Amino acid sequence: MNTPSRAMNRSRTILIASLAAAGLAGVAAHAATSSDTLPPAGGHPWHGHHGPGGRFMHVLKQLDLSPEQQTQIKSIFATSMSQFKELGLSMRSNHEALAAAAPTDSGYPALLATEKTNAARRIEAMSAVKTQIYAVLTPAQIKLIPQIIAADKAKWQQQHQGPAPAATPTSPATTS
Repeated sequence: MNTPSRAMNRSRTILIASLAAAGLAGVAAHAATSSDTLPPAGGHPWHGHHGPGGRFMHVLKQLDLSPEQQTQIKSIFATSMSQFKELGLSMRSNHEALAAAAPTDSGYPALLATEKTNAARRIEAMSAVKTQIYAVLTPAQIKLIPQIIAADKAKWQQQHQGPAPAATPTSPATTS
């Protein structure tokens, strides 16, 4: 049974997926059109990128990619850019129509179905891009990715959780 709460959760999930996908498209477009070279290992000039695609680009930039790998990855993004642009336009226009429609409108189910389809297409497209990129990486670079992600996560948590509480000195136990 569809309850208002379940419909709200479904709409929220679709909105989150759509926003994440739109962020990925922006990263793909930037990577494909950027003439910047990747920074040296440890360089972090890309802090402005957020979202799943931005984090993946941040990880790639820490892998010490060869010039050939950089060229291949830029080519992968360039090849997929038109697909992401087209999908982004479709998602944006459908999302605006969905936001303006009442759930009781006769066209609402079709708009919702299109929203779901667009989100799934975006996820599949990003997965295909990521698969192509992994094919360019060496096994050693692929092995580093989880380590980079874990280190970045730990660094983020440290920066956003504030300093650790000071340890309280323990007094020696006395026996009576």
